[in-house]
Amino acid sequence: MDRKIILLVDDDFDDAEFFKWAMKGTEEAFAIKFVDSGDAALNLLSELDSLPDLILLDAGMPKMNGWELLRIIKQDLKFGNVPVIMMATSNALKGIDEANALGAVAYIVKPSDFSELQSIMKQLCIGVQTDLKSTLESLHSNLPENIYPFG
Repeated sequence: MDRKIILLVDDDFDDAEFFKWAMKGTEEAFAIKFVDSGDAALNLLSELDSLPDLILLDAGMPKMNGWELLRIIKQDLKFGNVPVIMMATSNALKGIDEANALGAVAYIVKPSDFSELQSIMKQLCIGVQTDLKSTLESLHSNLPENIYPFG
């Protein structure tokens, strides 16, 4: 079985480690690729033999922020169909609306609780393997303040 690829784009090393720890135990089914900037993400996307099955994208990065990167990804014919989940520390309506308008499949407020993050990541892994849209809707009903799925 081919491993699914999840690309994590986050400039905060501690957040990235937090996400990687939350994915512990999924290594057989998932390959986690990590980059710390928008430029590095674009370089990696152009070099990969197969596209990621999911991109987790931090909104607030320096230089090229997550919004700019999301816009570029969604306008690119090669990467445009890869599902992107925008992540941020805020549940401000402006950010949620912008993620939706730019083509993200969901917006996640980064949880500060590790067990909650671990639960979200395990569910996302299941969703990537089965039905991401249904998984996101289910996560939203359990965590309405953290998960915002889009149509």
